[in-house]
Amino acid sequence: MKKSFGIFLTALVLFASCNNDEEPMPEQSEKPALPPEASMAPDMSMFEDEDGEGARVTAATHWAYAAINVGVYSSILYTHLAIPVTAFKATIGTDASFDEDAGVWVWERAFDVEGHGSYDIRLTANVQDENVNWMGYISGEGIVDNFVWFTGTSNMTGETGYWELYESPESTSVWLSNSWEYDKETGNGATTFTVEKEGDNLGSAITYRIDDTLEMDRGVIITNTDLDSEIYVNWSRSDKFGQVKSESHFDSNTYFCWDASLQNTSCE
Repeated sequence: MKKSFGIFLTALVLFASCNNDEEPMPEQSEKPALPPEASMAPDMSMFEDEDGEGARVTAATHWAYAAINVGVYSSILYTHLAIPVTAFKATIGTDASFDEDAGVWVWERAFDVEGHGSYDIRLTANVQDENVNWMGYISGEGIVDNFVWFTGTSNMTGETGYWELYESPESTSVWLSNSWEYDKETGNGATTFTVEKEGDNLGSAITYRIDDTLEMDRGVIITNTDLDSEIYVNWSRSDKFGQVKSESHFDSNTYFCWDASLQNTSCE
């Protein structure tokens, strides 16, 4: 009898142990730093036509030539991909919380996109050793529900990494991919965007540079695969003067300059 009771007690303890053997909660990882704004949303406002009528862009100036070519990429980012780009910008400066159930860091915020309406972004960061996997879930306007509009990977400081931006909920292929590297202390660095969408611009790329040690502290290099050409543009963010070089357009391998009024001037 005692032996039978002992067996029963042992079985009861084992049963209770199995029922209490719940899945452990994920440990809270170190919070990663958000990648810099320029990793996805470079400042190309220098080449916007402020009068809204396109008059300056159509003018036969060196600045206008640069603006037309930079505009191809700024249009993709700030017109066609305005929703995911604005979503990422909205997370800058917001506080993150740790989702214990999913084991990820989360940044959340509501934002508006002119001409498109109101949305919400849920940006998650899954830390794996020294790498961070990012996913941007976007909802809004009754037609978008947790659509992953961009993904990426970075290091813990956000200084290096890459993004992939998808075209739309209706067409989920990658439109733009990029890679970036920035110094978190100085902010200097570069992002290279590559067109992944089928068409004339497939494989073309633009590299956006920040270097505050230079008088012309902003610059881009544009590689056009369809024309087999490169365009170099440098400018001063504060003073607006700049220069452009395109051997295929100017039939010269030298720079052509514009002044603070965006008018042609000699390069000193």
